[in-house]
Amino acid sequence: MSLRRAFQPQNLSAFPLSALSAAVVAIVAAAPVAAQTTTSSVTGRVSNADGSPAAGATVEVLHVESGSVGRAVADADGRWQLRGLRAGGPYTITVSRGGLTDRRSDVFLALAETTALDSVLGTARVEVTGRLDNERFNRASMGSGTNIGSREINALASVQRNLQDYARTDPRLAQTDKE
Repeated sequence: MSLRRAFQPQNLSAFPLSALSAAVVAIVAAAPVAAQTTTSSVTGRVSNADGSPAAGATVEVLHVESGSVGRAVADADGRWQLRGLRAGGPYTITVSRGGLTDRRSDVFLALAETTALDSVLGTARVEVTGRLDNERFNRASMGSGTNIGSREINALASVQRNLQDYARTDPRLAQTDKE
């Protein structure tokens, strides 16, 4: 049988319907696979302290875990972008120009999303740290609870020094029977 005769309308019914269906399903199922994104990107705008764009600023994006580095240069509007980065992190992003530097640590990128990080060069950045000096709040006493010390017991009026008098001070407790 020649090819010409095989594809005439009366001979198309000779094609098995299951083979045609399988081919259509394979084509439709393969389309989303080709469109999956496995990377992230980061973009930003670099400006000077007066708000003008910092054209020519260099941006270095360091993936801390692997040591891989991506570099970009800010355009005339101070905008930059890096694509094809690993999702996750942590990243350290350093923006510099003319001896001024802005550094961001512990930056994490979401899968298939663009993270925006704007930078201002020439401004002071203040980082505040603190320490808790209260012994009531520590890792050993986490969760809800009431601590009653000798100072609280001496300050609370109780006719018969009954525990129920002290329990009334805790809003989480309810007394149903006074006896």
